[in-house]
Amino acid sequence: MIFCGEMSDIDTKKAMEVTKQDNIFLDQFKGKLKTTQSDIEYAMKYSPYYKEVSKEDIQIDAGRVYKKLQIVNSEYMKWFEVLLAIVFALLGYMSPIALLHFQKRMRLMEMEDEVMQFHTIILMLMKIERVNVEMILEWLERYSNIFKEPLSRCINNYEAGAWEALEEAKEDISYQEMVRIIESLQAAVEKIPIKEAFDELDTERAYYQEKRKESNNRLISQKGLIGKVIGFAPMVCLFVGYLIIPLVFIGLTSMSSSFSTMSKMSM
Repeated sequence: MIFCGEMSDIDTKKAMEVTKQDNIFLDQFKGKLKTTQSDIEYAMKYSPYYKEVSKEDIQIDAGRVYKKLQIVNSEYMKWFEVLLAIVFALLGYMSPIALLHFQKRMRLMEMEDEVMQFHTIILMLMKIERVNVEMILEWLERYSNIFKEPLSRCINNYEAGAWEALEEAKEDISYQEMVRIIESLQAAVEKIPIKEAFDELDTERAYYQEKRKESNNRLISQKGLIGKVIGFAPMVCLFVGYLIIPLVFIGLTSMSSSFSTMSKMSM
């Protein structure tokens, strides 16, 4: 069944054969700006596709190929295509770096949450009379996510030397607030009571809570600003695309025509 306006299979096959023959001559003369229709006729005349074709048909086909060749040879890189290529190249170059910065920021927030969780655990455990450093490490390792690997290694090496195991964990951890917890645990290993080792924990925990609250408020304000920018972006694009750019284009066109008219009058 053939719908209205649709080519039949025979016509489609014939059109594909004609296009294939035209592409052979287009590939032959592509990039040669001085090519004339006579050159194409000459090439068709001695090609195997036009051995038994009349001169009039060769002229018709050569004219069709010549029009296609003019379109192909007139193609060039436009300024906005170069601009778009540069913009997309910069975005592609900067996107991995921006992603790493974003991941770093999220990682720091996760570290802050985990350290605050450790503070809560230590505040509960330090009120138990028989609690020791190894027990605190086991509880911290049980509820840890980011610092799980260094804490597990520290627990495994604890029997070989508590101070050395904590020192190795301190070297593996780069987050300063977690390092301070490890240093307090090292102080508790040296026969200092755990309550004295973490005597400033209540004050530090309140400080980190206020700091995190301020960071969350700042993050919410930044998200609100980004939402406003995204919300107004379509209106700005519409205003610029349909009003400013056409006015600038009309102004530049009028200016160039005025300059050309003045130059003709001066001559």
